[in-house]
Amino acid sequence: MNKKIVISLISFMLLLNASDFYYENGDIVEVSEISQPRNKNKIKYYMTSKGHKIGVKNDILVECIEDVNCSMVLSKYDTLSVENLTDSIYLLKIDKSKNIFEFTQKLYLDGNIKIAHPNFRKERKWR
Repeated sequence: MNKKIVISLISFMLLLNASDFYYENGDIVEVSEISQPRNKNKIKYYMTSKGHKIGVKNDILVECIEDVNCSMVLSKYDTLSVENLTDSIYLLKIDKSKNIFEFTQKLYLDGNIKIAHPNFRKERKWR
């Protein structure tokens, strides 16, 4: 069986389980919500399976594969806004009622998209 088909089937099966994860360099990184109140910036914090604390809001970084009109590809998704940051990287804002991890999974599985993951926020530490 073709390797891409196997990966797609595994990814689809994982989506059916509705677990929170994102893709990092083609690998799945699972996350679990930390019971920490959102701060004034509405950042929600998670712990990754790699032991890193990440914060997310409702925006996603996306990069399409070469020679693809990324604006056209992204126009088929239900987003609040699409901002072009560089020639190939876009920042999508989605409704805060949507699960950001499910949305990034759907984007990542689109054959025209190379990278799709939440726009991570780090917790500020005062010295």
